Amino acid sequence: MSDYNKKLTVLLPLGKLDQFVGLAIDCLINQTFTDFVCYVLCDDSLSNKLEDLKELCKNDLRFKFIFLKLGGIAFALNYGINISNSKYIARMDADDLCPPDRFEWQMNFLDKNLEYGIVGSKVLMIDESGAVLDRNFKFYESNEEIRAALKYRMPLCHPGLMFRSDLLLSLKGYAYGHTSEDHELFLRVARLTGYKFYNIPDLLFYYRRHTFQLSTNKVASSAFKNISGFLFTEFLYEKDPKYIFGMIASHPLMRSLRALYRKIKS
Repeated sequence: MSDYNKKLTVLLPLGKLDQFVGLAIDCLINQTFTDFVCYVLCDDSLSNKLEDLKELCKNDLRFKFIFLKLGGIAFALNYGINISNSKYIARMDADDLCPPDRFEWQMNFLDKNLEYGIVGSKVLMIDESGAVLDRNFKFYESNEEIRAALKYRMPLCHPGLMFRSDLLLSLKGYAYGHTSEDHELFLRVARLTGYKFYNIPDLLFYYRRHTFQLSTNKVASSAFKNISGFLFTEFLYEKDPKYIFGMIASHPLMRSLRALYRKIKS
C-alpha cells in the first residue's frame, strides 16, 4: 500500500542521535496499529547518518527519513503536515515513550467521536533513566477543562497527541514559536467551535524530562517571551483576565518558585 493511503501519519522531529532515539522508535515499531507511515524529520546535520537511522528503525519501510536545511520544530512539523495525506496525524518526540496500544486507543476515539479534533491521554513524567518523577503532568480530561486551562497553562502533552489532519490544514499548521509552537496552535484551535479537545483517562504516554531538551529552564526566558505574546493576543480577543494570569504564571521567576516549592515539599 502506498504511503498516501495510510490512515495515520506519525511526525517525529529529530535533531540529534542520542541514547533515547532507539527507545522511542521501538515504541512506534511495536504499536498494535501497524498501518502508518512515520516521517522522521531530521536536521540536515544528520544526513551522513542515514544508515545508522535505518538500523535504529530495524529497516522498517514505514519509516521515511527527510533531511531539512531549515531548522526549527515548527518548520519541520509543517513540512510533515504538508506532505502527509492521511486522515490522522500523530506526534512523537525522539526522547519519549508510549505503550503499544497508544495509536489504537486514540484512533478509536477519533473514529467514534467526530466532533473531536485533538486527543491526548494521561501522561507520566520520567527522567533520563526512565524512572518515574514525583512531578505530575496535571491531567485535564474534558474539552471544557482543557479550554479553560489553556488560558494559563499547558493541559496537553504535545508529543503524545493525535490530530485530525483537516484541522491542522485548516489552520495552516504551526504559525510561530521555537519553544511554544504547540500552545500557540492550541489557542487558535480553541477559537473554533467545530472541534473539541479530549484527554483519554488512560496512561498512554511517558514524557521524558532531561537536561538536554529544549523545554528546560535554560530556555525559560525565550519560552516566556513567546507564550506571553500569544496569551496577550488571546486576551485582546476575549478580554479574559485569565490570560494575564497565564502570562504571570509562565514567567521564569514563577517557574523557579514553583520548582523550589516542589523540592521543599518532597
